[in-house]
Amino acid sequence: MERYGAQNFAQSRTAALTMVILAVSGFSFSMGMTYPVIALVLESQGFSESEIGINGSMSGLGLLISAFSIPRLSRSITYRAMIAISAALGCAIILSMIWIDDFYVWCVARFFLAVCVNGIFIGTEAWLNELLEEKRRGTVIGIYASVISATFALGPTCIPFIGFQPPVPFLLCAAVIAISGLIVLPLKRWDAGASSGEGGSIFAMITIAPVMMFSVLAMGFFEATAMSLFPVYVLERGYSGDLAALLVASLAFGSVIAQPFVGKLSDMLNANWILFGCAIVSAGLCLIVPTLGLDTWNAFVVLGILGGTTFGAYTLTLITLGRRFKGPKLAAAMACSALAWGGGGMIGPAISGPSMDFYGNDALLFVLAGLFGLLTVFTIIRRALQKAAAS
Repeated sequence: MERYGAQNFAQSRTAALTMVILAVSGFSFSMGMTYPVIALVLESQGFSESEIGINGSMSGLGLLISAFSIPRLSRSITYRAMIAISAALGCAIILSMIWIDDFYVWCVARFFLAVCVNGIFIGTEAWLNELLEEKRRGTVIGIYASVISATFALGPTCIPFIGFQPPVPFLLCAAVIAISGLIVLPLKRWDAGASSGEGGSIFAMITIAPVMMFSVLAMGFFEATAMSLFPVYVLERGYSGDLAALLVASLAFGSVIAQPFVGKLSDMLNANWILFGCAIVSAGLCLIVPTLGLDTWNAFVVLGILGGTTFGAYTLTLITLGRRFKGPKLAAAMACSALAWGGGGMIGPAISGPSMDFYGNDALLFVLAGLFGLLTVFTIIRRALQKAAAS
């Protein structure tokens, strides 16, 4: 009887993990589509790279500000409720962008949409880590990151077929978000959050893993910049909007392939070495992209590898934080990660857009190369300090 109960328990836990991952994949799909869609719509209306970059930075600002309140919210409502409420609000915001076609309104909408997205991702990532058994953590988080990347890539891949002009892509995103919010409702048995335990300070978390947090900042910087401005970079080099969407998709597809390997490696190797490899390869590939013809297979391969190495930092952070923290402290740690991501997402387009205006389109890749070069240096310093402390 005990054996039968244990089997059912394992199966139910696996089902819960699967449904949570399915739910967040819907949000990832919608974000993957809205980033390039909004950039392409604004570019078609004659807005400059700086203006498009400012619009993109509103997402980072929303992530940044909401990171302070979400850990406190997780002690008041469960993760399931947080995800469902965020989905309902996110769906309404996307629909409003169809009917109100104004640059400043879209900036405000992107800010609040990012707040909803932050609630969704902090809730799901903390929930997953609460559900996971330690022996499977790296593998499952790697699969989770791979699914997120796949659905994020699927978003821009749909653009050549449905177009980027409203309302079709916005209606599709709203429908997917609504379905994703409904998926988690039956998971009451496995709900978590709403704990009365002691929380943690998100600023204290920065001192615990500063290099890991900078790596998330770099990923947020890269993700917001690449999704908002890389389509413009492709168009300014004389290529089509369809090719721009497919090249953006190749970044995400590369991370789909890489993340299960990153997760598995994290169970076997020192995370600092994995992060060092991801950082130095990312910096080098950013310098290679300006030399490539973007309509060749070489460009798709290079961007695919770049997507895998940059997103690997995010996977490593999720695994590391899940191993160190539980309960409210885990929510605070995830919020700190979101804060770093939001900070990178806010400053990335705001710096890269004007850089392209003043120094040319290739400045986009040079800024990103410098960022990952700095991360490479930080990993070397961290390793040196670890060796000094050990000796």
